[in-house]
Amino acid sequence: MDVCTRCRHALQLYAVLQLLTWSAVPAAHIYQLYEGESELKHMTVDKTTGNIYLGGVNRIYQLDEDLSVIYKVQTGPHNDSVYCPMVGSCINGAERLPTDDHNKILVINYAAGELVVCGSIYQGRCERHHLSDITKRVLPPNEQTTVQPVAANNATATTVAFIAPGVPDPGMINVLYVATSLTPGLYRHRVPSLASRSLQAGKMFDLASKGISKSSSVVILDEYRDVFHVEYKAGFHFEGFSYFVQVQPRSLEREHLEQGHITKISRICDHDENYDSYTEIELQCIGKDGTVYSLAQAAILAETGRHLAESFGNKKDVLATLFVNSRLVNGREQVDSALCLFAMKDVQRMFRENIQMCYNGTVSERGLGYINRFDKGCPSGSNKLIDDTFCGDVARPLLEGQAPLRTTPVLTFSDINATSIAITTTGPFTVAFTGTDEGYLKKIFIKSATNAFEFEKVPVDPGFAILPDMHFDKQHAYLYVMSTSKVSKVKVQECDLYETCEDCSIGARDPYCGWCTLESRCSTRGRCSNANSTDRWISAEAKMCVQFSQIIPSNIPVGNANKVELRVNRLPLPSPGYGYSCVFGTAAPVPAKTLRNIPGLLCDTPPMEELSMFAGDGDHFSVPLYVRSMETGVDFVSHMFTFYNCSVHEACMPCMQSRWSCSWCMYSNRCTNDPNQCAADNPGELLVSRASQCARFIQPEGQHYETLLPSGQPQAISMLSTNLPQPRLGDTGYQCLVHVDGEAEPQVTSARILRQPDSENQTILCSETAYTYRENVQEISATLTVVWNDRHRVDSTMVTLYKCSELGRDCSRCLTRANKYQCSWCGGACSFSSACRDKPRNFCPEPRISDFSPKTGPIEGGTLVTVWGSNLLIHPSDIINGTSIAGMHCTVQEQDYDISTRVVCQTGYSGKERTGPITVVRRNSRRPLETTSVEQFKYLDPQIVQIVPLIGPRSGGTRLNVTGRNLNVGGVIKAYLDDLACEVERTSATSTSVVCITSAAPSTEQGVYITSRFVMTFDLAERALVREFTYTQDPNITHISPLRSFYSGGRMLTVHGTFLTSIQQPRIFSTFQQKKSAEMVCSVLNMTVMLCPSPPMPTSSRFRRETITTDTTAEIGFIMDDVLSVNNLSWFFPNVDASIVYVPNPLYKPFHEDANTKLYRGDSLIIEGENLNLASDTHDVRVTVGRQLCNVTSLAETQLVCIPSATQPAGVDENGHETTKLLPMVIVHVGSLQFDIGYLQYEVIEPYKLPEYAIGAIAAGGGFLVLVTLVVLLVYRRKSSQAEREYKRIQIQMDTLESNVRSECKQAFAELQTDMTDITKDLVATGIPFLDHKSYVMKVFFPGVVDHPILRRPVMRDSKRSNFDSAMIQFEQLLNNRTFLLVLINTLENQRTFSIRDKVNVASLLMIAFINKMDYATEILKSLLRMLIARSVDKKHPQLMLRRTESVVEKMLTNWMSLCMYTYLREYAGRPMFMLFKAIKHQVEKGPVDYVTSDARYTLSEDRLLLEKTDHTVLTVYLVQGDSSEYMQVRVLDCDTVSQAKCKILDALYKNTPFSIRPSLHEVDLEWRHGRGGHLVLCDEDMTSEGGCGWRRINRLKHYNVTDNAVMALVPRQNQLNGRMTMNGSQNYHNSTLNHLHNLGFPKSLTTPILQATDEEKGGSKVWHLVKPMDESSNGNKDKHNHNKAHISEIFLTRLLATKGTIQKFVDDFFQTVLSANKVLPITVKYLFDFLDEESVRHQICDPDVALAWKSNSLPLRFWVNFIKNPDFVFDIHKTNAVDSSLSVIAQTFMDSCSTSEHRLGKDSPSNKLLYAKDIPKYKAMVNKFYCDIRELPSVSDQQMNTHLAEISRIYGDEFNSFSAVSELYGYVVKYHEAVMEALEEDHLCQKQQLAQRLDHVARTLEEGNSLMPMI
Repeated sequence: MDVCTRCRHALQLYAVLQLLTWSAVPAAHIYQLYEGESELKHMTVDKTTGNIYLGGVNRIYQLDEDLSVIYKVQTGPHNDSVYCPMVGSCINGAERLPTDDHNKILVINYAAGELVVCGSIYQGRCERHHLSDITKRVLPPNEQTTVQPVAANNATATTVAFIAPGVPDPGMINVLYVATSLTPGLYRHRVPSLASRSLQAGKMFDLASKGISKSSSVVILDEYRDVFHVEYKAGFHFEGFSYFVQVQPRSLEREHLEQGHITKISRICDHDENYDSYTEIELQCIGKDGTVYSLAQAAILAETGRHLAESFGNKKDVLATLFVNSRLVNGREQVDSALCLFAMKDVQRMFRENIQMCYNGTVSERGLGYINRFDKGCPSGSNKLIDDTFCGDVARPLLEGQAPLRTTPVLTFSDINATSIAITTTGPFTVAFTGTDEGYLKKIFIKSATNAFEFEKVPVDPGFAILPDMHFDKQHAYLYVMSTSKVSKVKVQECDLYETCEDCSIGARDPYCGWCTLESRCSTRGRCSNANSTDRWISAEAKMCVQFSQIIPSNIPVGNANKVELRVNRLPLPSPGYGYSCVFGTAAPVPAKTLRNIPGLLCDTPPMEELSMFAGDGDHFSVPLYVRSMETGVDFVSHMFTFYNCSVHEACMPCMQSRWSCSWCMYSNRCTNDPNQCAADNPGELLVSRASQCARFIQPEGQHYETLLPSGQPQAISMLSTNLPQPRLGDTGYQCLVHVDGEAEPQVTSARILRQPDSENQTILCSETAYTYRENVQEISATLTVVWNDRHRVDSTMVTLYKCSELGRDCSRCLTRANKYQCSWCGGACSFSSACRDKPRNFCPEPRISDFSPKTGPIEGGTLVTVWGSNLLIHPSDIINGTSIAGMHCTVQEQDYDISTRVVCQTGYSGKERTGPITVVRRNSRRPLETTSVEQFKYLDPQIVQIVPLIGPRSGGTRLNVTGRNLNVGGVIKAYLDDLACEVERTSATSTSVVCITSAAPSTEQGVYITSRFVMTFDLAERALVREFTYTQDPNITHISPLRSFYSGGRMLTVHGTFLTSIQQPRIFSTFQQKKSAEMVCSVLNMTVMLCPSPPMPTSSRFRRETITTDTTAEIGFIMDDVLSVNNLSWFFPNVDASIVYVPNPLYKPFHEDANTKLYRGDSLIIEGENLNLASDTHDVRVTVGRQLCNVTSLAETQLVCIPSATQPAGVDENGHETTKLLPMVIVHVGSLQFDIGYLQYEVIEPYKLPEYAIGAIAAGGGFLVLVTLVVLLVYRRKSSQAEREYKRIQIQMDTLESNVRSECKQAFAELQTDMTDITKDLVATGIPFLDHKSYVMKVFFPGVVDHPILRRPVMRDSKRSNFDSAMIQFEQLLNNRTFLLVLINTLENQRTFSIRDKVNVASLLMIAFINKMDYATEILKSLLRMLIARSVDKKHPQLMLRRTESVVEKMLTNWMSLCMYTYLREYAGRPMFMLFKAIKHQVEKGPVDYVTSDARYTLSEDRLLLEKTDHTVLTVYLVQGDSSEYMQVRVLDCDTVSQAKCKILDALYKNTPFSIRPSLHEVDLEWRHGRGGHLVLCDEDMTSEGGCGWRRINRLKHYNVTDNAVMALVPRQNQLNGRMTMNGSQNYHNSTLNHLHNLGFPKSLTTPILQATDEEKGGSKVWHLVKPMDESSNGNKDKHNHNKAHISEIFLTRLLATKGTIQKFVDDFFQTVLSANKVLPITVKYLFDFLDEESVRHQICDPDVALAWKSNSLPLRFWVNFIKNPDFVFDIHKTNAVDSSLSVIAQTFMDSCSTSEHRLGKDSPSNKLLYAKDIPKYKAMVNKFYCDIRELPSVSDQQMNTHLAEISRIYGDEFNSFSAVSELYGYVVKYHEAVMEALEEDHLCQKQQLAQRLDHVARTLEEGNSLMPMI
């Protein structure tokens, strides 16, 4: 997928996200999602289990309620063709090719527990699968898949199917109704359009009824099959009829096909064998505006809610149908949809009326010409009355109704194609769900037959159509919605998302949701307590929520206690005993009283100190006022309640303008809510009650003036005022306060009052004062406040202080200021006019230029030059014609100037390069004033010389370096590649170089875009350079390695990609948790390879990389100009692994020698450290010694080894700086890390010159020493050579042994995996040979017993019951008495002669007797377990309980677990157990196995290990199967006995066939077919057997010289001599035998035929196979070789490891399966474990290991270990001794894993224990997790357990003769009669129930009939 495509996908994703954002529906609607592997077609839901079944292309799925896949089955593709029959050869040259199987039918047959699946291949074949496990196909004996077409055979044709009552017996059986659109093809004429098909054995999928000329089907006539296409949309059954909704052409005639299509509904009577009752009528959906919606899209039969049913006249069942209408709108096809509802009673009525019209003569023709060729007339003159029981007329079959059934839509959808519908009810309401072709689900509230509205829209799979199949879960709480690629579990309501009553009941209009008033939440009706009470649950139909209608009073002043009346609309009546309370903010709740005549409450306000006041507008605070339900404790209605405080206002106007009832006390200068209190406190008080009465400033009408105060100039301020109070005696006068913003203290001056004549107004005159401010700003605001009597405020206003010096910094600005400021230019400065000492000037001095920009421009002109200075101009007209640059005219820009300081002008054409100043002439003064710039402006001619590079990516971003001269001239510089912009970087531009960034180029088919020239513009100048620039394809990244780095980064990564050379400076970065790392620059080697240092790990500022110690994965990205795709590799390049693993930084440690100085003696230099090779290789590390490199030769996790130079480098560091110790510094570089290791000092030996006499003495001594040394060395070398040769020999042997074991393990495991794969495939086809339940129980309960009384069929008990029967019935009743049974069991166990075998037998008989009362058996078991636990806890080791079978209860527990776990064992755990058995059997039989001792080469048991090297060869024999010409390959060993070979051949021939139905080993002979027609029967023993000294060796295949590729056959064993051989059927038997044996290599002296040895001939000889046992009697004649052989068993123990390693996977799989606490685990386990935990708590057992031991002894030991050792208890298999020994080792390992004690192992421990010693800790962890997971599971109630037990009793209760089990139990009562009677008589509970007398009555009943002894 290219980048462009991914970009488009990204845009599509963005659009989808925008749609989701636009929708008002929260994403929480979709709770689970399943995305299929293939296109989905159909869905159905099991209404019993809730499982979902999906049918798609080439697959069917079984999902649980959470959309997790349980099973899936592949149904295609298969070699097929629509032009080929289902079976047989194709004709006309057609060829079967791989064809997809599109699911067409997916329906559940509940009666049979099957899933019916039909696909498009093989002409629409059908299969059946088990509902519980769809991987199991249902194929009864002698029944194959369908042999005739059923469904449509292509991807697009529609097929509708459902199961309903039908012929031949609608009251008893169901049939499969199928409606199929016709498809072309030679073999489709057999497929009816509509048919009912049998689901009965023997007739599966055949037509339910077939006659000579008629059948239960409708077939379109051949002449109309190609033109009259019928599409079936839905089907259902209703009140004795099966209905189909279909779309078909309006006209039958070919020439009228353009008339369009119509929708019809047809039906067939349940009892109609020949479809004579088939009738059609038209369905019409016509809008109120006349729009005809003619085409049905989907339909469903639904039951409506009460409200909708009432609008239909109490008709509850409706046919809801979605219709569409297609029309052209603005040239575009627009599809509109409509939802129409037809009451089924109206449908039935219209069928009756149409049929009646035919029979009463209203219409004359029956129609249906496309299926009825003859006799289309209606019966004439018939007065037959048609009712709902009419089931067709044989004489007048088939009818097309003429009168349509019309209705109007309940809802229409404009420009929306609705594709699916589902309907449900909630309370009295009806809700519809419709899917659209755009992937949305609409929720519709159907209020009546004519009124509905959409209340919610859910995005399910935007962009993909919703398919018709939508189903609710069992509780109708979720809707499963399917598109072609996914299934979504959509919640039908999301009431919890609405937070207010208005949103819930009024805004949402969701019929599911209502406001639960007293719980103050939105919920469904069922989740609201006492919802049926008045106004407790406000539904979607409500027009008003619970709310305050009035609060009296609505606010009160602070400090006043008051009563508040709350009037509440829809106030619910409280439940008896409960009421309401009022809650003001944080105050304590106040009990409320209910108002009598109106709905409301009366509450007292709380004390103010209980309220948490918070600021409102300053003069009040509001608190939420809640009404709290004392029943629920919830505040369900609220409103803000206000407490106000007038006293916070300090002036009259704010007091009067407040919202509250406040009054102003003028002389008291305070605001109060109680005016009476104001007058009482201050007699003569002037009370202000209106704002107009307040003292205040006023503006004259129609005038507005601004008070301006020049800073530092004395000014008087006057303010017109009104209502000024007259100060009383003792009051101070008026004052003016001017407070400048930002200053601490106001400026105060006195004021006086001037009365206005003929007016009530007064003037306040503030004394003349100079007001100032410190800041150097032009203006500043200040507040003028007038007060009287010091603190009594009159009013405030804003004034402005200003400084002329700041307003006019130069003359021009000063003179242009507004007159209101009165500023003048005098004394060289701007001053207040009255403050000027000199005469103000009205003209300014000469202008001055201070700077200009730019300094250069092109000779073509056009450069905008900005000139700065002073007094340049007041208006552009001043200098409009007086500005020039370098002598050339410059055009002033009139719109762009600042008075005095700035002017902009545009240069003109200069013609050549020139230089000169800028001149400005100001002409509007008394005389022209001219100024000239000091700097010179230059007109220059720019030139382009070169651009580099000439290549870049298509996305742009390439930095082009442009060189030339004068490249930075002018103001605006632009660059282009042809017409593609290249953005210039002005900040880095110089005269000779400029950089520009390329823009993106358009895409081309070739992927390359080439420009021809480079252009730059400099203002009005343009320069071009003819150069080609190539836009290449954007670079891609294909591979990055290595993907490990240390946190600090810097490791060199090799990056492969395409078009990498188009990037000049690629950079790499990494991202982790949305944090980006620093960027690292990469080096491009060529077009496909570049090297990049790994970026450092991006981390938060809270962490340092050096402190991180764990591995972290980050994502790599690249910056390559403007190529965005490489920024996010995981999105644009999903196949590229761009995840880099960061590991902790390496740490190289300094030398630990003194002063960090290491002495180097010429060896390798070793540097210690940590984490050195986690993300580094030798080439990643650089070590320097001084300035020389140290060659790194090895890098381990904690050590680096390098070789320094031979001579000591100079004493410097790597940069050449001299070190303090004058020794070379050792430095290690790893990526961006540097480690200073220390100093390296070479060890140098100073030369010493010896005297000559010393040299001679040393030479003589040295010679003697050399001689002696040579002698010693010769002797030593001889000895050491021998030892070394012996050591090497042993080492070679050990290496060879290790290599052989490793090779043998690998080869064995590979072979086993291949063979087990074949076995697994076989299991899919044949299944696992499980024992049936009865055989399973017998194996577990009564091992080894074949014929038992409980297996006999029970004798029917009639009225003439024998005394024995009566007695046993009485005894059975006693056994059902809990007290009796417990006493009986305890008594029997206390008898000394009651053996372990008796206990086991009694326990098994009890479980059989109570198998149909498993709940009672469970109670007895629990009682016995409690007794056993009570006895065990008093012992020293209570954890040993249940370890052995020493009591009845322990065996009962085993049997009880076996019964409860059978289904789990068969459906879940059996498969890995069987695979483990097969793996062990295969591995054992792969090598030699001694036929006599069962010792094997490959085994897990040391006791069964073949301690003899046995040479053997693998032979492949070809087995002839009967008269077939096909051969089967079987692998045997030449050392196998004949019987062993027969076993292997039988295993291969019958594979997973149950062992009990296979031929016995002794029923067949092995016949070797050698040569042409030569047959030789092979035997284990015959006359040719080797023997001597009382021993006879069993014949092996090698004995007969059987060769590889020999042909064998299994033949029935005959009574004649097995050795007879026939050559061509006529030769003499004796001679032929001798000749044949001679050909096989036997000696010619053999003159007797090969006869099977008789017992007499054997003479009591002992037999042996591979290993001949040692015989004490033959010591004197021992073979010398055997005599010298030494058997060392430990040498062969490696074979145990080889076997273990080979089958390890299967052991792990089995352990993982049985130690998983998943959803399929039976509740029995949880129930038992909880019981044991409760008992341990009850007995106060503190040691947790005791309870764990009980659990291990109950489930793993008593159940799993039993079946591991005895898989033949579960499967119908044969278990050999060799396999049994290995299974025992697995069982022991399982026991050890479940043990709580630690096993200390040593070298003397058994090999069986040592074999799995390393695995047992892992298994123990699995066991502990298993127990913990079970503990976390939900508790199992007794009711749940009893339901489960009742189901077991129902299924298996009738398998055994429980009456016989009772009889067997009574035998023990007879045997221990006295002890039992004594115990019953002593027990007080038994005495109360007279149990002893009842048992005695049983005995007397038997004695009377004299029938006890014969039966027992």
